[in-house]
Amino acid sequence: MTKSYRKRLWTAGVALVVLGAAAVTWWLLRDPTPYSLRRTPAVKVTVNAAKSQYPDAKQVANDVNLLVKVYVQRLQAGDATDLARIGAPWYTGRTQAAQKLIARYGAHADEPVEAIVQDPVVPYLAKVELRYNDGRRQTVDLSRDHDHVWWLQLGDGDPVAP
Repeated sequence: MTKSYRKRLWTAGVALVVLGAAAVTWWLLRDPTPYSLRRTPAVKVTVNAAKSQYPDAKQVANDVNLLVKVYVQRLQAGDATDLARIGAPWYTGRTQAAQKLIARYGAHADEPVEAIVQDPVVPYLAKVELRYNDGRRQTVDLSRDHDHVWWLQLGDGDPVAP
């Protein structure tokens, strides 16, 4: 083996190790959540856990914080297709259900909203009571998939099917 060949082989090996480390790092640090807040409209949502003797309520409140804020933002925006995208993928009729939610709660979503995450009964289901500024209340059901992504139970489907 020539010196030049060994040098190229060593360089290729180092490059493979670096690429492999980068791929592993990306895989471990990636965010599996397929939704995020948009710049507009701005939302004013406070997410808290219900008073509980169990630490699970606080953990679930932290876990669903983003989804609740995205939900209120999408309600406020009034786009049923966009709201339907945060509905659990295993549900059908998400767009029609989103239209009903927008008609009923969309006008109330531009004011401050308090969200109270109830004690979870099972680890992959959650109930959140939304308290709108005008006194209106809404309970939304959430479910978590096998990738630990929380979704809105929106439409027809089985929340324990995923």
